[in-house]
Amino acid sequence: MHESVTAFAIATLLLGLGAALVHRWHFPPLAAYLLVGLALGEFLDTESLEPLPSLGLLLLMFSVGLEFGPDRLQQMSGRVLRAGGWDALALPIGVLVGLLAGLDWKGALLLAGVMYVSSSAVIVKLILDLRRAANPESEVVLGVLVFEDLLIAILLVLVQGGTGLSFAVVAGLVGLLWLLLHLGGRWLNQQVQHLSDELVLLLGAALVSGTAILFHTVGASEAVAAFICGVLAAGLGLRERFEQLFGSVRDLGVALFFLTVGAEALGLLDAVTVGVVGLALLALLIKLPLNFKGAQMAGLSQKRSGFAAIYLIPRGEFNLILGAMALQQGYPLVGQVAVLLVLVSIPLGSLLMRFAPSWYDGRRK
Repeated sequence: MHESVTAFAIATLLLGLGAALVHRWHFPPLAAYLLVGLALGEFLDTESLEPLPSLGLLLLMFSVGLEFGPDRLQQMSGRVLRAGGWDALALPIGVLVGLLAGLDWKGALLLAGVMYVSSSAVIVKLILDLRRAANPESEVVLGVLVFEDLLIAILLVLVQGGTGLSFAVVAGLVGLLWLLLHLGGRWLNQQVQHLSDELVLLLGAALVSGTAILFHTVGASEAVAAFICGVLAAGLGLRERFEQLFGSVRDLGVALFFLTVGAEALGLLDAVTVGVVGLALLALLIKLPLNFKGAQMAGLSQKRSGFAAIYLIPRGEFNLILGAMALQQGYPLVGQVAVLLVLVSIPLGSLLMRFAPSWYDGRRK
């Protein structure tokens, strides 16, 4: 039997046990996946699990694109834009912090992105698991996440070390997306409706992975490629079908991706300094008043504004992408801050989000 099968069996068993332990408290399993990787990563050959973790990351970003397609963007209200504008002030603050920490402009941009972006995957799952989708703060939070993902997608293109060719490919794909949606969207949707689920699954996987390979070849971000593919699929009216077809495969891949991140974080955390801890703490603290003020500008009450600020604490997929990019480009400080933020913010944000309403009500009484 191939060693990858053994590694896969052990990894999925451990991940399943971790998910089962946190499920009863309505916490997202991503924190458990990270902790399993941290605790047992040195005993697992995570390289044998490839390409499932890499595929999981691509499908995760594809799913984020599905959630934030053109139809959702058109529904963004002025109050959501105001909240997103206040939230985006974390970017220039992060750049300033990076420059003061001795980074050049590219490292400062990467650090700013790490400090700024919250996790759409974790937060959306928490909102659904806690049955708070109908709460007034949830609409504002989801709108802010759309705002963040779009800005980070642009930032990824800027800091990828983009050549003229990479920018041309990204711009060309965005232009192709626009043409498909406005000229042939209805026709393409009709054609896809006649295809079997198996064929749609295979074609969708080929689209995401093929586009990611193209982006990687020209020096652009594979994550942005998957995100754009998701936006395209959502614009064609295929959101529900792709979510149904890719959901289980994505969840398995994402679990293995966060396991490998936890395992690889061991080496990074060995070299963590007081400065890294301070930057991670600063990143958590900076966003709270900005998101509170943004939620108030969006018309929420003081109570709901506080909840909105708490909801946006967790960091996740984009932080890990930015951290990996920072390590590849020679900015270990940024990579350490990104990993530490993810490891701390997901359990902390989950806990606060879970119990904040009851704590607030108890304090009022």
